[in-house]
Amino acid sequence: MSLSRSFQKQKITRRIMSNTLKALLASYGRSVLAGAATLYLAGVTDPLDLLWSLVAAFAPVAIRYINPNDPAFGRLPSADKVATAVKSAKPKKAPVKKTTAKK
Repeated sequence: MSLSRSFQKQKITRRIMSNTLKALLASYGRSVLAGAATLYLAGVTDPLDLLWSLVAAFAPVAIRYINPNDPAFGRLPSADKVATAVKSAKPKKAPVKKTTAKK
Protein backbone atom coordinates (compact mmCIF):
# COMPACT_ATOMS: atom_id res chain seq x y z
CA MET A 1 0.00 0.00 0.00
CA SER A 2 1.45 3.33 -0.98
CA LEU A 3 1.92 6.14 1.46
CA SER A 4 -0.78 8.27 -0.13
CA ARG A 5 -3.35 5.45 0.01
CA SER A 6 -2.48 4.83 3.66
CA PHE A 7 -2.92 8.53 4.42
CA GLN A 8 -6.28 8.61 2.60
CA LYS A 9 -7.47 5.56 4.52
CA GLN A 10 -6.50 7.18 7.83
CA LYS A 11 -8.26 10.40 6.84
CA ILE A 12 -11.46 8.52 5.98
CA THR A 13 -11.25 6.51 9.20
CA ARG A 14 -10.88 9.71 11.25
CA ARG A 15 -13.88 11.27 9.52
CA ILE A 16 -16.02 8.19 10.19
CA MET A 17 -14.90 8.01 13.81
CA SER A 18 -15.57 11.69 14.22
CA ASN A 19 -19.11 11.36 12.83
CA THR A 20 -19.75 8.26 14.95
CA LEU A 21 -18.46 9.98 18.07
CA LYS A 22 -20.65 13.01 17.39
CA ALA A 23 -23.70 10.77 16.95
CA LEU A 24 -22.89 8.87 20.17
CA LEU A 25 -22.51 12.09 22.14
CA ALA A 26 -25.76 13.48 20.69
CA SER A 27 -27.57 10.28 21.67
CA TYR A 28 -26.08 10.43 25.18
CA GLY A 29 -27.13 14.08 25.47
CA ARG A 30 -30.73 13.23 24.57
CA SER A 31 -30.75 10.41 27.12
CA VAL A 32 -29.34 12.69 29.83
CA LEU A 33 -31.84 15.42 29.08
CA ALA A 34 -34.77 13.00 29.10
CA GLY A 35 -33.67 11.32 32.33
CA ALA A 36 -32.94 14.52 34.23
CA ALA A 37 -36.12 16.22 33.00
CA THR A 38 -38.22 13.22 34.01
CA LEU A 39 -36.82 13.16 37.52
CA TYR A 40 -37.08 16.93 37.95
CA LEU A 41 -40.67 17.03 36.69
CA ALA A 42 -41.53 14.15 39.04
CA GLY A 43 -40.42 16.34 41.94
CA VAL A 44 -36.98 14.87 42.56
CA THR A 45 -34.66 17.78 43.29
CA ASP A 46 -31.89 15.97 45.16
CA PRO A 47 -28.67 16.70 43.22
CA LEU A 48 -27.29 13.22 43.91
CA ASP A 49 -30.35 11.57 42.37
CA LEU A 50 -30.08 13.87 39.36
CA LEU A 51 -26.40 12.93 39.07
CA TRP A 52 -27.32 9.24 39.04
CA SER A 53 -29.67 9.97 36.17
CA LEU A 54 -26.59 11.07 34.21
CA VAL A 55 -24.99 7.69 34.87
CA ALA A 56 -28.19 5.81 34.02
CA ALA A 57 -28.48 7.71 30.72
CA PHE A 58 -25.25 6.05 29.59
CA ALA A 59 -26.83 2.56 29.55
CA PRO A 60 -28.92 2.84 26.35
CA VAL A 61 -26.03 4.40 24.43
CA ALA A 62 -23.64 1.68 25.62
CA ILE A 63 -26.12 -1.06 24.69
CA ARG A 64 -26.49 0.38 21.18
CA TYR A 65 -22.70 0.57 20.81
CA ILE A 66 -22.16 -3.03 21.93
CA ASN A 67 -24.89 -4.39 19.62
CA PRO A 68 -23.18 -5.45 16.36
CA ASN A 69 -26.50 -5.43 14.48
CA ASP A 70 -27.23 -1.78 15.19
CA PRO A 71 -26.67 0.13 11.94
CA ALA A 72 -26.09 3.46 13.67
CA PHE A 73 -23.55 2.74 16.40
CA GLY A 74 -22.91 -0.99 16.34
CA ARG A 75 -19.41 -2.33 15.94
CA LEU A 76 -18.74 -2.87 12.27
CA PRO A 77 -16.33 -5.24 10.52
CA SER A 78 -13.10 -3.81 9.17
CA ALA A 79 -13.01 -2.25 5.70
CA ASP A 80 -10.89 -5.15 4.42
CA LYS A 81 -13.53 -7.71 5.43
CA VAL A 82 -16.27 -5.67 3.79
CA ALA A 83 -14.25 -5.29 0.58
CA THR A 84 -13.62 -9.04 0.47
CA ALA A 85 -17.31 -9.78 1.01
CA VAL A 86 -18.34 -7.35 -1.73
CA LYS A 87 -15.92 -8.91 -4.20
CA SER A 88 -17.16 -12.43 -3.47
CA ALA A 89 -20.87 -11.51 -3.59
CA LYS A 90 -22.83 -12.74 -6.57
CA PRO A 91 -25.84 -10.76 -7.79
CA LYS A 92 -29.20 -12.49 -7.74
CA LYS A 93 -31.79 -12.03 -10.43
CA ALA A 94 -35.20 -10.91 -9.30
CA PRO A 95 -37.97 -13.39 -9.99
CA VAL A 96 -40.06 -12.55 -13.03
CA LYS A 97 -43.76 -12.07 -12.36
CA LYS A 98 -46.00 -14.19 -14.52
CA THR A 99 -48.86 -12.24 -15.97
CA THR A 100 -52.12 -13.84 -16.89
CA ALA A 101 -53.95 -12.93 -20.06
CA LYS A 102 -57.10 -10.88 -19.53
CA LYS A 103 -60.27 -12.39 -20.89
